[in-house]
Amino acid sequence: MDLVKEILDLEPKEGTVNIYWLGGTSYIIRSRKLTVGLDIYLTNACMGKDGSYKRLVPSPVKAEDLKLDYIIATHDHGDHFDEGSLSTLIESKDSTKLIGPASVKDAAKKLKINEKYIIELNRGQEIDLDNINIKAVFADHGADAPDCIGVIMAIDGKRIYFTSDTCYRPDLPELVDPGGKIDLLIVPINGREGNPDPKDASYITSWVKPDKVIPSHFWMFAEHCGDPGAFAECCRAIVPGTEIIIPAIGERINI
Repeated sequence: MDLVKEILDLEPKEGTVNIYWLGGTSYIIRSRKLTVGLDIYLTNACMGKDGSYKRLVPSPVKAEDLKLDYIIATHDHGDHFDEGSLSTLIESKDSTKLIGPASVKDAAKKLKINEKYIIELNRGQEIDLDNINIKAVFADHGADAPDCIGVIMAIDGKRIYFTSDTCYRPDLPELVDPGGKIDLLIVPINGREGNPDPKDASYITSWVKPDKVIPSHFWMFAEHCGDPGAFAECCRAIVPGTEIIIPAIGERINI
């Protein structure tokens, strides 16, 4: 089945949510009633004139083919806020809303995205939308992304914690309240630009104790690195009760 057709047409069973990894830190979350994009990056907009940050894997979907109810951008870095596709994903659909902190709102306005399509969500805030609850929580991605948020979403009976880009800090449990059981944790493992390496990402997993964990933020750019095998090895030692999922790009994961 064509991936876009599967995402849009394959309705999950009641109480089940489908997760699709698009590479890097990009995900689509599909419930029975909603299709949500998470830190979508579909183009090669990050590549510099010197060839740095060149996309190493092609996007499995095209922006013009997707129809999303919401797009969550946790901060305004290019691989989380795709200047090359957001206008197509939002304004051409006329029903998609962009959700993110103040920096994302400002970046979207610079792209001339109409403010009516933007929902500002900053740390400590929580919103109830159609069939989804989204809570913005603390993430430490340094001075270049001072208002970066993690998100905890409740959708069709499942709770997903996407840490976004954040360093490992021993005080994270004091700064982020998961608010109960987490069905799925998505955590970066690349060990660059302030993000945790596989071992530190396993420490975050140990604190959250989710049912399932997906490592993120690897293999999109040569500069990002990341070793999902090392992460799995650390997690098996530190959090033996958590199921480790390392998806292929475009693979459907059910939670």
